[in-house]
Amino acid sequence: MGVLGPDHIVTQPTWSRDGLRLAATLIHPATGVSQIAVVDIATGDIATAPTSRPYFFYSWSYDGSRLVALGPSQTGGTAAFILDETGAPASDVWLSGQSMYVAWEPGGRRLLVHSGHRLTLVNDVDSPRDHSDYGLVGVDFLAPAWVPGTQDFLYVDSYGQAPADAGEQELLDRRSTTDPQLLRRSADTGDITELGPVGLYTMLAVHPSGDRAAISAASPERPALAGDGFETASISPTGPETGVPTGSVQIVDLATGERLTVLDRIGLWLEWSPDGRHLLIAAGTDEPDSIEMSWHIWDGQQSYELARFAPTETFFRDYLWFADQYNETPRLWSPGSDAITFGANTVDGGITAVARLGSAGAMTSLGPSDVSFWSPPRPDDGLP
Repeated sequence: MGVLGPDHIVTQPTWSRDGLRLAATLIHPATGVSQIAVVDIATGDIATAPTSRPYFFYSWSYDGSRLVALGPSQTGGTAAFILDETGAPASDVWLSGQSMYVAWEPGGRRLLVHSGHRLTLVNDVDSPRDHSDYGLVGVDFLAPAWVPGTQDFLYVDSYGQAPADAGEQELLDRRSTTDPQLLRRSADTGDITELGPVGLYTMLAVHPSGDRAAISAASPERPALAGDGFETASISPTGPETGVPTGSVQIVDLATGERLTVLDRIGLWLEWSPDGRHLLIAAGTDEPDSIEMSWHIWDGQQSYELARFAPTETFFRDYLWFADQYNETPRLWSPGSDAITFGANTVDGGITAVARLGSAGAMTSLGPSDVSFWSPPRPDDGLP
């Protein structure tokens, strides 16, 4: 076991997709000066590079040659910086917006960027000026999601596929008369497949096979569970006793648009296991005024509760609120798809917790921490 930045505040530890490197932000507690550190896991070598502002999110490209870092913009909002594998700038151009969420093309170098209400495809991350603008799509989702094995991606459109030159009033009219729609779009041809309406706060997690996706969306309508035979009933969008929106988690067939509801409450984290056999769902509990949450597992046939926990402040504030973006790189599942790890708050403080699929209701502590993530399996099948 190694220690990174013992004299610094360490934030946003992020594994590369091949498990060979780890990036993190180091902040000096006295001066506030920040730098990025990239660790070579095989050798233990650490490369550092100064940053003009503390980065608060990283995402590695699939080949590990580029790293997109998000941080505060000098003009307000969020900026995106393209870095090389050592953490040094790879481009002198950076992107900015009021908010920003990204998704790397699987096996490629293109980058989807959802900035404010606008969706953009950066065709060459080393030359961000080379991009395709998909126009205004709204903010009923955070991060778009690529469909593995294709050139397609998913996103939510809140403006009824408005023309690029639509004015503010037209957009407002479309928003008030149109439900948000889940769309599948080809990055090569621009062809769009409509996959049906969704609700507010839609989260997307595409299955590793690319044939289906899990979605979570808030809605004023409470859907019936698949096969339960009951009609839906209209209820308050915020529920009777908590501020957590009501909604559901559904599996969407990406070819037909058919759906299956697997949990009758909104999901706050969605992540498929590496082998694709299980879906991890974080959800609130029925306890009023409680910060306790529960992990649910959908095993292809049914959903069951794996463990209840109180998230650490860091895990709740910095990760759960932005789960859509973190789901773009799977983090909580073990490489063997048989356990999950997460930051849990206990009477003794924050811990690294592990819950195994065969031990519902139990979790093991690995020691003090705020957040924890499993490394991906390495290309040489070495131990993670």
